[in-house]
Amino acid sequence: MHNCLVVCYSRSGHTARIGKEFADLCGADLEFIDDVSSRSGPLGYLRSVYESLFHKEPRINTSGKDPGDYAVVVLGTPVWAGNMAAPMRSYLARHRMRFHRIALFCTMGGRGGDRTLEEMADLCGKAPMARVAFTDAEIRHGSYRSKLQSLQSRALELEMS
Repeated sequence: MHNCLVVCYSRSGHTARIGKEFADLCGADLEFIDDVSSRSGPLGYLRSVYESLFHKEPRINTSGKDPGDYAVVVLGTPVWAGNMAAPMRSYLARHRMRFHRIALFCTMGGRGGDRTLEEMADLCGKAPMARVAFTDAEIRHGSYRSKLQSLQSRALELEMS
């Protein structure tokens, strides 16, 4: 069994940035969730909000890493209209029975992080060992690193237990 897999979905790049940096810090494998349909432009944005609000599960693609092969899976999503991104919901619905232990993070413009992290945990059916919300402002200014290091410390504890 491998130690850690980071799985994230990102539309704007913020969640991808956090996921990649976390994977680099921990030496974790990284998997990005890809949309089958485009989310670019105003119509893509509206579709994103609609799917998030109404808890849709759009079609997605992944590289095929099996989360069941990892002791810890770290899941990251942006917050859309106070909910997790719909592609992450699709991933969780597809793989939640394969998770051993989870840690969660989200990125957001300003609000909705606690609700999104709770929604993710509920859909996984597991209590996360760690959960962190990052604001877009923290990411832009680089002030997110202490939160990222806290998540890393907790994930390393998980790997060793």
